[in-house]
Amino acid sequence: MISDDGDFGFNEEDDNWDSMEYIGDMRDNSRELMMDVVYSSIVNNEHDVVNSLTSNSKKIEAIKHVLHFFEEGEDFEKCAELKKIIDKINII
Repeated sequence: MISDDGDFGFNEEDDNWDSMEYIGDMRDNSRELMMDVVYSSIVNNEHDVVNSLTSNSKKIEAIKHVLHFFEEGEDFEKCAELKKIIDKINII
């Protein structure tokens, strides 16, 4: 976190700070945030997702990609919501 004086809290003499680990953490956090945004977009716009002109196979493939991400994180409530949407697309 940035302090009021603009200091990021990094000490050049701190031998314990690993810049590559920091960058990796940023990447992981960014992916998690992105997937949360994608999930929210799918769930909050379910009607548009289900009825879009995109082929059902492409819609299902995309949603399964998001579902797999949340399975890895054991966020099964989100998985269940995504599965319901996949089932609705399969009915069409």
